[in-house]
Amino acid sequence: MGRNVTRRAVLVVALCVLFPALTPEARAETAADRIAALLAPMQRYSAAFEQTVRGAQHEVKESSHGYVHVERPRCFKWVVESPYQQEIVTRGERLFIYDPDLAQVQVRTLDRALDGTPALVLTGTARQIAEQFDVTEAAADGNRTFALVPRGAGALYTRFTMTFAREALTGIDIFDSLGQVTEVRFHDANPRPDFPKDEFDFAIPAGADVIGNGAEPRS
Repeated sequence: MGRNVTRRAVLVVALCVLFPALTPEARAETAADRIAALLAPMQRYSAAFEQTVRGAQHEVKESSHGYVHVERPRCFKWVVESPYQQEIVTRGERLFIYDPDLAQVQVRTLDRALDGTPALVLTGTARQIAEQFDVTEAAADGNRTFALVPRGAGALYTRFTMTFAREALTGIDIFDSLGQVTEVRFHDANPRPDFPKDEFDFAIPAGADVIGNGAEPRS
C-alpha cells in the first residue's frame, strides 16, 4: 500500500465542501442546477469518511479513514487518521497539506488547487458547473447520483459521480485514465456542527519543509 501524496491531496481538495448560494436563472432546470441546489444549503458540515482506492482489476490499493470539517465559505479541514496521518486545511486564499511522517507542508493557492477537480462542483454555481462539465442524473433505490465528465482537456479525472440520499451527500467516486477508482463514503454526518473559533487555524510546524508559494507563520 504505497503513499501517493499528490494524488491523495488532490482528492482531498476535491472534498472541500465550500458551498456558495445558487444564483437563480431564468431557464429550464438542468442537472447542473439540481446538483448545485442540493449542495447550496450546507453552511456547516462535519462527517467521518472511509476512502478506498481500487485498481483497474478492482483490487484494493489503498484505504484510509478520518473526518472532515467544513464551514462556508472558505474554511475546510480534512484529517486522515489511519493508516498515515495527513491534514489538509484551507485558510484565506491558501491550501495547506501537512504530512507529519514526511515533516512536509505543501502550500498552494486555493483557486489553483481547486482547478480541474470535483471541487469545481462543490464550490461553483450552476452556470460554472455547466460550463466545466457534462452533467447527467440518475435515480435508483431512493438515491440520486450525478455523473460529471470534464469538458476541458487535461483534466485529472475522466469522470466522477456524486451520490445523495435524502438530499445529503453520501459518496463520491472518482475515475482516472488508468482505470482506477477512488471511493469516498461519508457517515455520522452533522449538518449543524458547533466548531471552536480556532478550528481552521493552521501554523506550519517547526522543522517542517515547506513546498509551494509563500511562507507562513510557524508554530
